[in-house]
This record gives sequence, C-alpha cells and structure tokens, in this order.
Amino acid sequence: MYIALRSSAGTALLEVPVQDLKTFLQNTETLVPQGAESRCIEWDTELANLLAES
Repeated sequence: MYIALRSSAGTALLEVPVQDLKTFLQNTETLVPQGAESRCIEWDTELANLLAES
C-alpha cells in the first residue's frame, strides 16, 4: 500500500506492506477500541499545546 503525505514543506510517499498495516491497525484497536478515542486524550491540554505553538 502506498501512503502519500503532503505539506507545504514537501511530499513523502511511503510504501507499507498491507499485512503490516493491517496488524498495526488491529493492535491499535485492541489498545484503544473504536469509539473510545476521546477518553484517551486530554483535550484541554492538547488545545493549550497547539495554541502555545502558534
């Protein structure tokens, strides 16, 4: 599988074996089940960090 990442700084094209990506996603869902993402993020802290960087 190819994954293209783009920004104003440039472009990166990544090639990832499909099975590796599938395994990564399955492991990720085991750690953070679908729908539970918001319980794993401190939104106020993240927003403060983002605003401090600008």
